[in-house]
Amino acid sequence: MHVYQNIKKSAQISTAFWDVMSQAGLLDIVVDGLGPGQHRTRAGGHEFVNMSSYSYLGLDAHPALVRAAAETVLSVGALNTSTARSRVRFSVLEDAEAALSDLFNVEAVTVASAAAAAWCALPLLASGLFTDNQPPLMVFDKNAHFCLNAMKAAVGDETEVVTIAHNDIDALESLCKQHPLVAYVADGVYSTGGQAPVTELLRLQDQYGLFLFFDEAHGTSTLGANGRGLVLEEMGEINDRTLIITSLNKGFGASGGAVFLGRKGRSKERRDFALRNGGPLMWSQRINTAGLGAILASAELHRTDELTTLQRRLRENEDLFDSLVDTAQRHDGLPIRFIKIGSEDQTVRMAQDLFANGFYASPIFFPIIGRGNAGLRLMLRANMTTAEIEEFCSLLKTLQDKHA
Repeated sequence: MHVYQNIKKSAQISTAFWDVMSQAGLLDIVVDGLGPGQHRTRAGGHEFVNMSSYSYLGLDAHPALVRAAAETVLSVGALNTSTARSRVRFSVLEDAEAALSDLFNVEAVTVASAAAAAWCALPLLASGLFTDNQPPLMVFDKNAHFCLNAMKAAVGDETEVVTIAHNDIDALESLCKQHPLVAYVADGVYSTGGQAPVTELLRLQDQYGLFLFFDEAHGTSTLGANGRGLVLEEMGEINDRTLIITSLNKGFGASGGAVFLGRKGRSKERRDFALRNGGPLMWSQRINTAGLGAILASAELHRTDELTTLQRRLRENEDLFDSLVDTAQRHDGLPIRFIKIGSEDQTVRMAQDLFANGFYASPIFFPIIGRGNAGLRLMLRANMTTAEIEEFCSLLKTLQDKHA
């Protein structure tokens, strides 16, 4: 019992922090819609810039994606088939998966979320279905996303599970030397900042046959040619000893998640295994027709110069922020920044003052991050203006001095 997680204990520790956030007006904020980086609440008409949106390129509000979503629903005449995809599916589902596969040169299947993608793929990998029926030692990075760590119990029912310190290449290499087959589970870009040491991981893959499993939810679209993400950009192309899951409603701006099972045209057996045995892939709940239409529009946009322009604007905004505020993620080329404060109460007070002055910055604390390491998680976006970033950074410094 409680080998992999202890939900009751975690809830007992974190409940007080959630209550403080709620009392501070930083939870359950209801907004009418989106503006250019701003929101207006229904209660009081309070305007604020959302510094916690995962829409790094602003594509969730792009007119082409919104229009495609609406037109696809009207064209198909329904939101869902409400039937398992293996039995009946709309042609737009195949169109969307083909578009993703072509865009990133992968064998892509879609699911309702990145978490569902983890649920689908990790137990299959642990079982040995993707490794010649030999279950690998499953090694999780300590900082791997919650949706990955939450699967440890299911994975542990198939094979041995080990957790190592964050980005600990030496520990991982030691395990590769001790075991005939090892699979490493990590984020490409971590939700609290930083990235996996992909170059070193590829060295271990070449030397020991290490199988790599990456969550690229925060790397897709923001990095690489055609928005293929940090991992594929460093790899060049996916190989047979790598699986990638990703979100399609963050940088990609559409809906749902996806599993990249291998290189396009060379992974039919894996695709069949996944579609017939992959949990959420077998259920009737999946991306609805509006989301599929948005995926098609986003995939088309990812092939244009507009994506390059948006990526460049995002880099410029990152550089501007880094010139004004020093963080551990400074100049890392990624859109996530973390302002460490330490005290949970102090973090909430800082976020409350920021919100009162027109900026929503999400406080994060245990279990999202270790106890005593609370702080503000910020997401920079291509559609933020220079004035917004400069104003936020100035206000942040003022409040840091106030709460010191």
